[in-house]
Formats: sequence, structure tokens, C-alpha cells
Amino acid sequence: MKQIILASLILMILPRAAFTEEIDAAAGEALMKLNREFINAHAVARKLNLETGGPIILLQDGKLVLVRNGAETTSEIILTEYDTVKVFAHMPVAIYLMLGPPGAGKLDTQRLQQLAEYHGQIDRVEKQIEHIGLEGESLKRQKQLLADSRKFLETVIQRQEFSTEELYAFTRSMLPMIQANIAEAAASQLDAMHRQVMAWKKEMTPEEWQKLRVSVKGAVLARDGNLAMQYFERLLNLEGPGMRLIYMERYVPPTPMLTLLATRSVDRGISIAFFDNPDRMFRDVLADAAAAHIREMKFD
Repeated sequence: MKQIILASLILMILPRAAFTEEIDAAAGEALMKLNREFINAHAVARKLNLETGGPIILLQDGKLVLVRNGAETTSEIILTEYDTVKVFAHMPVAIYLMLGPPGAGKLDTQRLQQLAEYHGQIDRVEKQIEHIGLEGESLKRQKQLLADSRKFLETVIQRQEFSTEELYAFTRSMLPMIQANIAEAAASQLDAMHRQVMAWKKEMTPEEWQKLRVSVKGAVLARDGNLAMQYFERLLNLEGPGMRLIYMERYVPPTPMLTLLATRSVDRGISIAFFDNPDRMFRDVLADAAAAHIREMKFD
């Protein structure tokens, strides 16, 4: 009798379990379809916003892109001068990176070879220095950067060792020339950007200009004090990012989280070695120079 009752209970339970699974599947599908409608509605709303929200300027990868009336117009704003002075500013930093992070003391064969190869690259640039498109004080400064960097490398290679104190003496002696290059690079980029934006402004109606929105794409650690963000805040009389101005961080593949972690650590060392400030590299390296140049620009 007990077996019959148990079998009956099992039979009663089984159909109910199957029915519950059907309900769960149906409920899941209904929720998925409901959320799909939200996603579709959001996509439609975004499309409408882009079509009716006025002109947009995008800054990414050294280019300005104007999106207006369904068309895109692209303009290069990173000029040759910017890239050239940036390369020379990076030279003492490259030497620091070859020495500082691995540590002071005796140099093994591999590091000596690396330093010798870099010395050879400096030598080749020195021989072509008159043909890089710079002149006056800027050209003189690049020659000095090359000469001082070459001299320091020769000393280290000859002795096959160095101390942290010697390295910091070198890096900090390079800082004034690096900062001058930074100021030159910032001015070059800002002036090129301003010329193009003002030309586009002349093509817009006052109503379009009031609706203009801007999106800037840049490096993670350059968010604070970003040159372009400073410029567009001043241009549009804004007090910071908001509905008319946004910043999108650019990550480096393939492992952005690990890359960011390592970058912060390495850049902290650069900050100390050159600026004697552990946090200086955690904002746009052009930030201070950009702020100074923007104060001198005419926006009327």
C-alpha cells in the first residue's frame, strides 16, 4: 500500500516539475524580448539624437572630424613640428627607461648592447639634424638635447655602471629643454586645432554653434588636464565635461588592465626621475603648457 501511495505521489510531482520548467523558459524568453525592445528603442533614440542634435566634433588619433548635416569632414591637426619635438623630448626618457627601472650598478652585456645601439641612433640623427625642418632656438635646443644625451651615454658605456644619483642628475638637467619642447608641441597642436575649428565655425549658423557637441578620445593617464579638453572648455565656455563635451579613454590592447597597471608604475618612476613629483605623469604632459598657451589665444 505504501508503495502505491509513493508511486502516486511521484506521478503527481513529475508533471508539475515539467510544467514549472516550461513556465521558467517562457518567462525567460518574455523577459529577453522585453529587454530587446528597450535596446532597440535606445538605438532609435540615439540615431534620432545624432540626426537632430546639431553638429559634432570628434577628436581622435590626431584628427578632427566634423559631423554635420549627415556628412563627415576630417582634418589632420598633428603637424610635423609636433612629432619632431616630441621625439627629442622622449630621448632622455628613453635613456632613463633603459637604466632606471632595471636598477643602478654594473651593466650586463645585454644592457650595454642596448645603450650602444641607442647611442648609434643618436649619432645618426645628429648627422641629419639640419634637415629635420626646425630652425632658430628650437633647432639649437634639439642639438643640445642630442649632445647631452650622447655624452651621458658615452660615460655610462665606458664605465659600464652608473648610480641612481648620476641618472637623476642627468634626467633633471634635461627637464628645462624637455619642458620647452612640450610648450612648442602644445602650441603647435592648439594652433592647428584652433585654425580648423574657427574655419568650421564660420560655416555654421549661430544656432548650430550653440548646439555644437564635442567628443575627445585620449590616453587614460592624460585625462586630467587634457590639452584638447582644456581647449574646448574655453571655446564653448564650459566649466568641465558634461552634455556638450565628453572624454573617452583609449586603451592599449591586448591586455588593457595589465597595461594600465604597468604603465602607472613605470610612469611614476619617470615622474620622480624628471619632475621630482611622483604624480606628474598622471595627467596630460602638455597640460601646463596648454593652459598657458590657451590664455594667449583669441577666441572672438
